[in-house]
Amino acid sequence: MNTVLLIYLVFIVAPISNLIHELGHMLGAKLARADEITVYIGRGKRIFRLLFHQTEIRFGIAFFTSGLTQSNRKENYHSHEMIYIALLGPLLNALIVFIFYFLYIILPNAFILIFILYNAWLCIMNCIPFKIGKQKSDGYIIIEQMLR
Repeated sequence: MNTVLLIYLVFIVAPISNLIHELGHMLGAKLARADEITVYIGRGKRIFRLLFHQTEIRFGIAFFTSGLTQSNRKENYHSHEMIYIALLGPLLNALIVFIFYFLYIILPNAFILIFILYNAWLCIMNCIPFKIGKQKSDGYIIIEQMLR
């Protein structure tokens, strides 16, 4: 059973949770009226993509590893727009934790628990302000924009 749960975590929970997180950023960018939005799920060679309304979602061969959302528009984003774009990723993960917690109360099992814990971890880790190289966490972006 542990092997099944590990495979479930890596190949199902991680990519779905990363997609949920990045869809939060995409929603924020849509609210800020971005001209173009690209959501990356995974790394490496593109294996699949979805296109709609100046929005592209790309899935890389290592789809279980990470996510990134890039958006732009002709005029620069204001600080408050950058804040809610950054905040909506973790907030969507928190919403999923809340919803699935009630599902877990009704139907307790390891699969739902892993989904809850991974989304909670993703929410918390992205709220912690840190920067590695050029990569900034959502928390770092929020603090950076608040101090402008």
